[in-house]
Amino acid sequence: MKKPAERDCLAVVPGYSGQAAKLFLSRGDDERIDGVTVFDLLGHVKQQGSAEAAAAWIGDWLAQEAGNRKARRTQLQAQLFVCKLADDEKSAFLAAQKPLRDALAAAGVQCRNVAATSGAARRSLGPNVRKP
Repeated sequence: MKKPAERDCLAVVPGYSGQAAKLFLSRGDDERIDGVTVFDLLGHVKQQGSAEAAAAWIGDWLAQEAGNRKARRTQLQAQLFVCKLADDEKSAFLAAQKPLRDALAAAGVQCRNVAATSGAARRSLGPNVRKP
């Protein structure tokens, strides 16, 4: 399986134990969208199938992770990526994010929309300082 393109990244979902799941649209040999693939941080495929199956896997994974004692005092925040695709691919992208958004809300995970998968998408943790 070839590495997915950045434009196909749906979301990055952190876990309580330091793990994270990255969700990408999966494409067939003809480059048509045929589902969603969940990867861990090492690039191993954890789940592959429909958007609903991927969302269910994320919900189960977060329920397992919630057993971690850090979970009681940690608020997770998932990053949902803005669609960079057009036409039918855009509607497939948005349709794939919908069940994921529902599963994250059920698990109590906050979501925020970001424009890119690079470090530029991450908010600074320090205070805002304006230079005169």
